[in-house]
Amino acid sequence: MSRDTPVNLFWTGGWDSTFRLLQLLLEHRLPVAPVYLIDDTRASTQFEFDTMDAIRDALFDAYPRAHALLRPTQVSRVSDIAPDAELDAGYARLAARYGMGNQYAWLSRYCRQQRLRGIELSCECALHGAGVMLQANIAPMETPQGYASFHIPPGAPDPDASLLFGAFGLPLVRTTRQQMVAQAQREGWMRLMGMTWFCHHPTRAGTPCGLCNPCLASIKQGFGWRVSRPRRALGTVYRMTLLPLRNAARRIVLKHREARASRPMARTVS
Repeated sequence: MSRDTPVNLFWTGGWDSTFRLLQLLLEHRLPVAPVYLIDDTRASTQFEFDTMDAIRDALFDAYPRAHALLRPTQVSRVSDIAPDAELDAGYARLAARYGMGNQYAWLSRYCRQQRLRGIELSCECALHGAGVMLQANIAPMETPQGYASFHIPPGAPDPDASLLFGAFGLPLVRTTRQQMVAQAQREGWMRLMGMTWFCHHPTRAGTPCGLCNPCLASIKQGFGWRVSRPRRALGTVYRMTLLPLRNAARRIVLKHREARASRPMARTVS
């Protein structure tokens, strides 16, 4: 495959996917075709669109050569992605074990229905949730454009991991948030990285809520400065009181889904 062939990348305007966008454009100097899926259940969609537009403008201003490399974002709706019993069952089993978000179910269904292979998913190195599963199943690979990455190959230790994540390239799976910060500082990307958005449920004032999973993760990873002090305090109370109850209820639901997914399908007698 030619280096002129764009790299497909799921881009949301968030920290991880924006960091990967900058690596591809400015370090590897490769064309990038971003993909964004609209989740109508999230209140952050417009914030993410506005963020991506602002990052594009600032990127082109600082690095004019990137204008010719960054393609228009292809946008689809999650609600338009058809169900897939096999992938949904695999997701249910993995989610029951690792507590991973439901976006992985519809991302994998989208890839299968669009016949996409190798599209990059910017999962950072983590030792919790889906990160545990990824670290146990990844293998190194070389992309068609010639750079090193990771993927979950057929025959991985966990068949569900291969089923659900086999379509993705996982270039950041061995990269920590601290390593991203270090490279962004070294390369002069911090202004662009500071524009990224992460909250799923912004306040009426348009600021991070401090309560959703991305907000809590940002605070835990040392990025609490991106959340206002009152919202950080509210998040601390939430994390110590309601969050454990919510997580316990979610585990029960996921275990129930895993049990249903494991039942053999009833045969139709004609």
